Amino acid sequence: MKILMTTMKLDIGGAETHIVELSKELKRRGHDICVVSNGGSYVRELEESGITHCKVPLQSKSPSNMIRAYRMLKKIILENSFDIVHAHARIPAFLCGMVRRRVKFPFVTTAHWVFNVKFPLNILTDWGDRSLAVSEDIKQYLIDNYGLKPDKIGITNNGIDGAKFSPDTDWSETAAELGLERGKTRIVYISRMDADRSLAAHKLIAISDELDKKIKDMEILIVGGGDDFENVKSEADAKNAQIGREAIKLTGSRTDINRLIASGKIFVGVSRAALEAMSSEKPCIIAGNEGYIGIFAPDKLDVSISTNFCCRDCGDTTEEKLKRDILSLLENPDEEKLAELGRYSRETVEKYYSVGAMANDAEKMYKSEISEYLAERPLDVAISGYYGYENSGDDAVLKAIINGLRAKKPDINITVLSKKPSETKRIYNADAVYRYNILKISQLMKRTKLLISGGGSLIQDVTSTRSLDYYLNIIHLAKRGGARTMLYANGIGPIESRANHRKIRRVLNGVSLITLRERSSLDELDALGVTSPVIKLTADPAFALKASAAHLKIKEDYFVISIRRWKLLDSKFERKIAEFADYVSAKYSLKAVFVPMQPTFDTEISKRAVSLMKHKGVLADKLTNAEQIIEIISGAKFIAGMRLHTLIYAASCSVPSIGLIYDPKIPSVMSYMGQNMTVSVRTLDTDKLKRFADKIMSERSSLCASLTESSEKLRLLAQENTDMAIGLIEG
Repeated sequence: MKILMTTMKLDIGGAETHIVELSKELKRRGHDICVVSNGGSYVRELEESGITHCKVPLQSKSPSNMIRAYRMLKKIILENSFDIVHAHARIPAFLCGMVRRRVKFPFVTTAHWVFNVKFPLNILTDWGDRSLAVSEDIKQYLIDNYGLKPDKIGITNNGIDGAKFSPDTDWSETAAELGLERGKTRIVYISRMDADRSLAAHKLIAISDELDKKIKDMEILIVGGGDDFENVKSEADAKNAQIGREAIKLTGSRTDINRLIASGKIFVGVSRAALEAMSSEKPCIIAGNEGYIGIFAPDKLDVSISTNFCCRDCGDTTEEKLKRDILSLLENPDEEKLAELGRYSRETVEKYYSVGAMANDAEKMYKSEISEYLAERPLDVAISGYYGYENSGDDAVLKAIINGLRAKKPDINITVLSKKPSETKRIYNADAVYRYNILKISQLMKRTKLLISGGGSLIQDVTSTRSLDYYLNIIHLAKRGGARTMLYANGIGPIESRANHRKIRRVLNGVSLITLRERSSLDELDALGVTSPVIKLTADPAFALKASAAHLKIKEDYFVISIRRWKLLDSKFERKIAEFADYVSAKYSLKAVFVPMQPTFDTEISKRAVSLMKHKGVLADKLTNAEQIIEIISGAKFIAGMRLHTLIYAASCSVPSIGLIYDPKIPSVMSYMGQNMTVSVRTLDTDKLKRFADKIMSERSSLCASLTESSEKLRLLAQENTDMAIGLIEG
C-alpha cells in the first residue's frame, strides 16, 4: 500500500513517536510511506529509514497558515496515488477532510488524545471514515462527543520497539555529550514541554530541594521542548541556585530518548514515554496533567491500560503524591524491588504494546476502509486509449484487456472512452462514453474503482502534445475522482519537449501502477524521473489474443507486408516495397499479401505498392477485427511490418518478421521479442530487406522454434497485467 501519514510536527511527544515507529514498521513490511508535517527532531530518523517526509505547516490554526497548508496538502495528494490517508492530529485531520471535498480518497485517523469540544474548535475536527483510539476511554470520548459509530473505531496500542528501548542500551555517547555522570540517582522525566503537558515537570522541580536532602546523589533530567519550556527552565534555574548545584538538567528536544531513559534510575511521566521507559526496565511513576496513577505495578495494570497510561480521571498530580512515591523508591532503595518492578514493566510492554501489534491494527483498518471505499464505487474499470479509430493494433489491445479482465472476473463492469461509443458498445459488449465528453468522464471517475490507461504508446509527443495532454488529463481526472490509476502495458516515448517531461513526471509519479511492454520504456521513465509508482516490465496484451477464421482464404504460400502512411517515408518508399515484394515472389514463389492495420492511414499506400508490383499482390482490406488479421499472419512464411502490432501478432504466432522502423518503439519491441531484423523507412534499403528475407527462408525452422519459446514467455507476462489490474480493483 501507498500510505500518507499527516501530523502537526515531529518533535518530542508520544503521538509523534507513535507515528515514527508505525511508519518504520509499515515500511519494513513493504509499504510505501510518506509523512507530512511541519518537521522536527524525528524527520532525520524517518528519512534514514527510507521514508519520504514533506514539510507542510500543519501545526498552526491561523487562517493564513491553514490556507497555505491546505494548498500544499492538496497538491501532494493530487500528485500521488495514495491508497489511504491517515491523519494523527486535529489540524491535519481537518485539512485532509477539506481536501477530500475536492479529491476523493480513503481517509482514516488515530485519536491519540482528547480535544476541547467547545465552539468553534469542535468544527475544526474530522475523524475520517474510520478511527483508531489508543485507549478505551478515548474511544468512548469519540462516541460521546462526536457521535462516531462504535464499529468504526478500533483500539490500538502505542507500539514500542523493544530492541531500541532495552535494558542493554548503551548511553555512554549521550552521557559524554550532556555531562551525565554515572552513579547518580537520576530521575528522568520526558514530555513535550507545552503548558498542557508539563505539569509533572513543574511539580518535580518544586520538590527537588526536598528530594535532594533525602536521596543520595539525586539528579533530575527533564527532556523535551515546547511553549512552556522557558517557564520550566526559569523554575529549574531558581531551584538549582537554591540547592547550590545543577541538580536539575534540561536538555530541550532530543531524539536519543532511549539513551536518556537508560541513564535513569526511575522514570516519571505518562503515555508513550512511560511505555518506552517500561520497555527499558525502569520503574515508572505514571503522572501527568490529566491525573496521577503512581508507581506502576500489577495492581495498576488495568487502570493504566484503560487510560493508555495517561491517568485520565485518576486524581490530580500533586507535589505530595509525587514526593511520597519517589522517596518510597529511592530514599532507601531496595534494589531487588526496583529490579522486579522493571522486569514487570518490560513484560507488560512485550505483552500488550508491541510495534507489530500496532502495525497490525493499522493494516486491518486500512484494508477495511479501502475495501468499503471501493465497494461504494459501482463501476469496476474505465479504459482510456486510442479507441474508436479503426486501428487494429489498438483494438487488439482493448480486446485483450477486456477478455483478460472478464476471464478473471466474469461479472466485471467496464466502460470504454471511445471516439465511436456506439460502435465500441456493439463490438466489445461494454459500456462506452465519448472520449471528449470531459464532464461525463469526470463524473464517471467519481464512481469508478480503476482507470486503465492503455495500452499502446499514449505517453509520447511525437504524434502531438495535444494527444499527450489528453491522456495526462484523463489520468488527472481519475485521481481527482478517487479512482486508482494504471498504465497498462504502455510504451513510453519518445518525449521531445522539456516542458512535457515535467508534465509527465508530475502526473505519472502519482499513478498507482505502471506496467510496460518493453525495456526501453523502462529506461524512458527513469530518464523522465518517474520513480514513485510500482513499475513492472510485462508484455503487450495482444500476446494473449488468439486467431479466428478470416474472410480471406489464400491457397498459395504467402508472406505479409503491412505499411502505413508516414511523414518521413523514403521518397521512393512504395516503389522500393514493390521491388522487395517482387523479389520474394519470384525467388520463393510466395504471394505478397498487404494487410492494412488502420484503413484510414494504410489502405491507399498499400494499394499504390500493389499496383507497382510486376507480380500479382493481394490487398487484404476486408478484415474486420484483430483475430482475423492474426489468422492471416499465422499462415504466412514471414512478415515485413511497420505497424507494431503486426509484428506482435507475428511473434505470438511464431512467424519471423522484419521490422520497418518509423518509430523507436519498433526496434525496442523487436529486441524484447528476441528479433533483430530491422530496416529504417526513412532511407529504405531494399538490398538489406532482401538479405533478411533470404535469412528467414533459409533458417525459418530454427527462427520459428525460438519465437515459440519467447512468445509463450511474453504471453504469460501479458497475463500479469490482468492479475495486477484485478488486484487494484479489489483493493
